Amino acid sequence: NRFVKALVGMVMHNEDTNEIAKPSELLVSVRSYMNVLQTVENYVHIDITRVFNNCLLQQTQQLDTQGEKTIAALYTAWYSEVLLRRVSGGNIVFSMNQRSFVSLTSEGTIPFNPEEYSDVNELRALAELIGPYGMKQLSETLMWHIASQVIELKKLADVNREVLIMLRTNFDKPDVMKEQFKKLNHVENVLQRMTIVGVILSFRQLSQSCLTDVLEQRIPFLVSSILDFRHHLPSGDLVKVVNEMTSAAGLPCKVDPTLIAALKTQKQEVEGDEHLLVCLL
Repeated sequence: NRFVKALVGMVMHNEDTNEIAKPSELLVSVRSYMNVLQTVENYVHIDITRVFNNCLLQQTQQLDTQGEKTIAALYTAWYSEVLLRRVSGGNIVFSMNQRSFVSLTSEGTIPFNPEEYSDVNELRALAELIGPYGMKQLSETLMWHIASQVIELKKLADVNREVLIMLRTNFDKPDVMKEQFKKLNHVENVLQRMTIVGVILSFRQLSQSCLTDVLEQRIPFLVSSILDFRHHLPSGDLVKVVNEMTSAAGLPCKVDPTLIAALKTQKQEVEGDEHLLVCLL
């Protein structure tokens, strides 16, 4: 129990200031702590390896055995509620070249440096700490946010239903298109929500690729087996299972099972023809 509290304490999470330790720093601290305890094992008859496995596995779940928040839960909340909210505000952008989120404003205007939390090294350290279970939890949270944005986009499409139908049927008439476009409501809202979806997908793709990097280093033969399954399995009922296994390893799928699950769990709040709204979007 003390070891668990020590692990969570190393995260140094402050809800008031939204401060949290960088994953790479936390990983170094955890490894140092483990090295000390392994030295103690030489003098005390305690199975430290079993303690490590038990406690660290708990930290990949949402709650530990005492019902307290874990490392995985704290980082999932921080990345989805703090970092990505800042990105959505327009002060931070995703750089494909750097494979990281970078700040557009001068240093000091944002309480944390996004590059220090979202680059490849940090997300690999995060994957080391919380493992596939924790990364799956992070992925599910991100997809839940995307599903929420999709619901709101459908509502906006429903509000503009008649105008959008006119735009689709008169795409070859520039004058009509121009007049109808002026009648659209909440255009900026649509762009903002689409931007949020893009931001979340970029971060999710980056975090999943970092998980794959870690697994390829830790369990290369298992990752190779998953790739073989994905490549050679014929289409059928088993595709869903293989897709879930592939996604859990951080590998990309043609149809993302996590996103499908998130969309299915969202309540259908918009009345009307689902297919029509999707086409209008």
